[in-house]
Amino acid sequence: MGTDMKKYVDYINNLSGNILLGCDGFIDEVFEIVDVRESLTEYTAIDVLKNLGELIVKRADGGIGLEIVEKRRCSGGFTPNVGRVPAILGLNPTMLGLYGENEIDSAFEEFKDNSTVISLGDSALTLVFEFTDGKLMMSAIKTVANLTWNDIVAHFGEEGLKELFAGQDIVGLGYWSFTPDFENILKGYIAQFDAENPPKRMFFDLADVKKKTEESLRETLKLLKKYNEQIPMSLSLNEHEGADLFALYGMKSCIEEKDKPAQVAADLAQLREVVGIDEIVVHTPHFGAVASATEGEAYALQEHQTNVIRTAGAGDSFNGGYVSASLGDLSLKERLVIANATTAFFVTHATTPNKEEMIAQIEKASDK
Repeated sequence: MGTDMKKYVDYINNLSGNILLGCDGFIDEVFEIVDVRESLTEYTAIDVLKNLGELIVKRADGGIGLEIVEKRRCSGGFTPNVGRVPAILGLNPTMLGLYGENEIDSAFEEFKDNSTVISLGDSALTLVFEFTDGKLMMSAIKTVANLTWNDIVAHFGEEGLKELFAGQDIVGLGYWSFTPDFENILKGYIAQFDAENPPKRMFFDLADVKKKTEESLRETLKLLKKYNEQIPMSLSLNEHEGADLFALYGMKSCIEEKDKPAQVAADLAQLREVVGIDEIVVHTPHFGAVASATEGEAYALQEHQTNVIRTAGAGDSFNGGYVSASLGDLSLKERLVIANATTAFFVTHATTPNKEEMIAQIEKASDK
């Protein structure tokens, strides 16, 4: 075993720390769209998202009817999709979200024995249409959108909140674009930490930054900058969200080009300085990149996966891997390698790797 693999093996086998994630919760109903049906039991699905778009444009003047076939019903959203990784790795994360009003919905049954699940109400619903190269997601977000910091306070009380947040190493919060009260929830979170015992890091996933106004985005980023003085802040973006953030500040970037990871990492360093937070992470199907105020920048190539069976949740799986890798003393590159391995395994197995599977996936990586 090489020196590099020994460090990964030791880290993964001795993983420890406390993670709190909140505060959404979706039930994903996942379908594929029929292209041609050969018989009652056999059909060919539309497997490329672009082909669906071209079909819609072609028939836009007269309407279109499509047959859908259900693939699965499962948990979704930032909290369960990110939390699944530390849960399976044995960290028993605390997951605060919307998992059922009177009882935990069966979609979240997988977290019963490996996580601390706290439900604030009923889940939102997302219809997911999967393709080999991506996904189309449509969410009815009323329950998530209506969740406020006051609801969280009413559920726990002041003392209960202090107990919930005590001793957490990493606190994650998402999705900003679906949560109108996000800023008040963020302020409420920060208020739970005294100056002597803050978490090591707060981790954020904004999701689709175009769903809210530029003014709202700027205000949220100002808050992250303000609180970064108290707690190191990490912001995770996919390539499209990253391009939007560069554009917000009038900056050029090659972030959506698959063959320039080193330049993307350098660009992220400039963006991070402008935003004014500790760390910005980007995940794409081809590489992960990160810029840190104290550790510089790094990237790790992601092997192209040919046997893709699930794409919904791939970005969150990357985030779960990265959060889990941020509990110890790994370098930026090493954190990205673990996050990439999590994603690669997820899209080809439709589940999160356990410790042994994670190590095996890292061993297969050419860039580690």
